Amino acid sequence: MPFIPLMIDISNKHVVVVGGGPVAERRIGTLVDYATYIKVISPSLTDALYQRYKRGEISWCAKSFEVKDIAEADLIIAATNDRYVNQQIASSKPQHALLNMTDKAYNGDVVFPSILRRGRLTLSISTNGASPTLTAQLLAEFKTRFDSSYEAYVDFLYECRQCIKRSNLTTQEKQALLKRVLDPSYRDKNNQINMIKKLESLN
Repeated sequence: MPFIPLMIDISNKHVVVVGGGPVAERRIGTLVDYATYIKVISPSLTDALYQRYKRGEISWCAKSFEVKDIAEADLIIAATNDRYVNQQIASSKPQHALLNMTDKAYNGDVVFPSILRRGRLTLSISTNGASPTLTAQLLAEFKTRFDSSYEAYVDFLYECRQCIKRSNLTTQEKQALLKRVLDPSYRDKNNQINMIKKLESLN
């Protein structure tokens, strides 16, 4: 069965990463932007992960994996270089938890796509394991197509939507305005300011 793309709030979920090597480092590099509670189970850490630990971005249990380590986890990342340990993690996963298997992604519940964020805009890309090279190529194209200016533009669209929702305009008029602000001319900051002023005058 194919994996369904979902946007999930893990800010208050307990994330446990088993492993402290380069693979764990990459996963944690993604997770720290979304999760508050990240616990690493590993006898050692890469230098980069150790620096994250010192900064308080992650917690660290300097030990080998035990089943009890994932009893309260909501999301588990099996990122060791030991196939037996990774399998032990999979077989002892709590029923409520989601699992990412870094060595064999489709043996778990969760795969990590490539992600591009521009403020409120989030784009994710996956080829379902068919071609990581194509995924990287598409991500590079997206970075060019959706440059850093999109962060302010999407914020502008959000502000427009809030103003329009509060207005007394008809449904048709609201829909027309929502489509109007998608015109490329509103990528310009001055046009954004003028439109916001106009919309605020409607309330």
